[in-house]
Amino acid sequence: MNIYSLPAVIAFTINFSLAILVFLDNPKKSLNRWFSGFVFIFAIWNLSEIIILNTPQYEKALLGAQILYRTLFLIPAFFLIISFLFPKPNRKFKQNSWLEIVILGLPILALAFSFPNFRIVLQPLTKFKNIYYYQIKISLTPVFLFLLSITLAYMGWGTINLMRKLEKARTNRERNQIRFLLIGILSIFLIYILVNAFHSYYGKLFSFYFFSTLLTLLVSFFFFAAILQYKILSLSRLITGGLTYSLLSSIVLAIYFLIVKGLSESLGQLFQSNSFLFEAFLILLLILLIRPFEARIQHFIDRLLYKQIYAYRRKFLDFSRDLLAYRDRDTFFKKLARFIQDAFGTREVYVFLKDDKSGNYKLWNKGAKAPPITENDTIIKHLLRAQSGVEFFDLDHKRNPKTLLDFFSRKKAALFLPFIYETELLGFMTLSEKINQKAYSQEEIEILSIFSNEMANTYIRNRIIDEMREEERQQSRIQRLAAIGQLTAGIAHEIRNPLNTIATSAETLIKRKLDPDSEAELKSYILEETNRLSNILTDFLKLSRIRQPQPKEISVEEFLERIALDVESRIDATISFKIENRLRRKKITIDPDLLFQVLLNLCLNGIDAIRERQKAEKDFYGELVLHIQKHRSTLVFIVEDNGSGIPQENQASIFNPFFTTKPEGTGLGLSISCNIVETMGGKMEFKSSDQGSQFVVQLPTK
Repeated sequence: MNIYSLPAVIAFTINFSLAILVFLDNPKKSLNRWFSGFVFIFAIWNLSEIIILNTPQYEKALLGAQILYRTLFLIPAFFLIISFLFPKPNRKFKQNSWLEIVILGLPILALAFSFPNFRIVLQPLTKFKNIYYYQIKISLTPVFLFLLSITLAYMGWGTINLMRKLEKARTNRERNQIRFLLIGILSIFLIYILVNAFHSYYGKLFSFYFFSTLLTLLVSFFFFAAILQYKILSLSRLITGGLTYSLLSSIVLAIYFLIVKGLSESLGQLFQSNSFLFEAFLILLLILLIRPFEARIQHFIDRLLYKQIYAYRRKFLDFSRDLLAYRDRDTFFKKLARFIQDAFGTREVYVFLKDDKSGNYKLWNKGAKAPPITENDTIIKHLLRAQSGVEFFDLDHKRNPKTLLDFFSRKKAALFLPFIYETELLGFMTLSEKINQKAYSQEEIEILSIFSNEMANTYIRNRIIDEMREEERQQSRIQRLAAIGQLTAGIAHEIRNPLNTIATSAETLIKRKLDPDSEAELKSYILEETNRLSNILTDFLKLSRIRQPQPKEISVEEFLERIALDVESRIDATISFKIENRLRRKKITIDPDLLFQVLLNLCLNGIDAIRERQKAEKDFYGELVLHIQKHRSTLVFIVEDNGSGIPQENQASIFNPFFTTKPEGTGLGLSISCNIVETMGGKMEFKSSDQGSQFVVQLPTK
């Protein structure tokens, strides 16, 4: 092998790899099949040049030239077919598959008739008499003229096809793709003609052969840019690995030419022997040395080719972490819109959300009005079908309402991103043009599409939380209404009985003439029931308006003596009362009046429970104990009795206002006590069985 064929060898490696990767990515797609064939034809061209430049035998070089000659006339046919398929297949061409056979068949038929004659002449290189290179000779034979006519017609026809598609292209991405393909192919075609037409002029300045083979490398770079930068084909990430192997192979081949060949020839001259085995050993050694760097090279290529994706990935990761916490709908979409504006330079972001009641999609942004969008509108069906970002120019402008399209045009809409959860379109974002007026690249559209799906999941999570909270609020409201109803019923019940007694006594006093004793008795009834009503109202006001605590430092011993005196005055010899004080401090800071009211009420309830049990069990001895202790910064008061206990079915209601099982009770005592404890910043709990009850009051203290 010689240095002149180095560009052709590298180009062959790259083109062959690209052709295989494009085909394997989606073999069922016509564009993939024909584009891979297009690239493969250039790979055959490269291989032909390698054969011509690296064989000392005239017959083998002639075979390579013959292959190259036929390859040149097949390239325009592939170009024409691709012009029908790219970027979107022509409808008539797609329906008439026989056109592909006719377009490719004409040059093949002409080439078959030209066999074995061809218009290429082999010339030996100046420095290497046993190495040949080709030169095209124009000969006006009928077959050559026919092939030349087909070539020019196909190139012109393909150019016209792409020009028409350029006029009809709706998106900037499609326009850029068509321009790049059109300008690239025509440039390669014209450069090749110029290189071969004027080789005698610039051959004196530098090596025509090396310059000619560089053109094949230029073709490889063109295909690289077409696939990677302009996304002429929507390939998967598999192409990245393919590029890595292509570049590695090219590096190995370049090293072979520059180092291995030189070493092997030097050793061959030194030892006067064939160094083929040594060449093979050096190539194997180089491959083994390069192998450990393969992952690093692939990572470097990923960083180089997808640097924008890596930059966005970091931003998305930080933003996603920020949205892990719950956000209400307005906050969520404000953050989302601000992030997209900052990350992508978007001028405005409009959010349309589905209204569950009407099914229409309404504009979320405040201060902006948009035409109504229904579930049956074409834009909604388009987004559901695409399930990814859709550019404004990709919309069906004939089937969508004109008012809607005018609205998006005024807002300079460029990209639509759907929020899809399972099969439902929850809404979509409309991104206006960028501040720098550049179009959204394919990478950006793909990234935003993935991002919008993640945001749809976050949005549905927030909606579920909102629904749960609303359900809790509704449940709390129902419970409050039930409590109010129960409270109202309790008040009515408690007031009705005294009022009946008062009314009956008053009617008797008015209608009848009673003796002084009877009259005095009825008047005492009226007074007693009036006092009873006053007490009920007083307790009710205590329940609804508990004063704020007024803590002060008090003596523990004096406070407990006060409770003991009041409790002991209400019990007899069948009930014992004792206080177990485990506090080490002698003084505490607390509101003594509120605390006294709570503890006295609990002790009185305990006495009532003991007496209830004494009615059922003769000679039963009641025990009532008040425990006082401190747990860290909490004062704990426990009132314990061995009375009849609270039945299981009543335990959930004992703190409800007006709930009581006592014939003469108002049912407000425990409710008031519980409210007082909560006002003081504490909590009240209880345990109860048929062997007694235990009420625990926990209060914070300084």
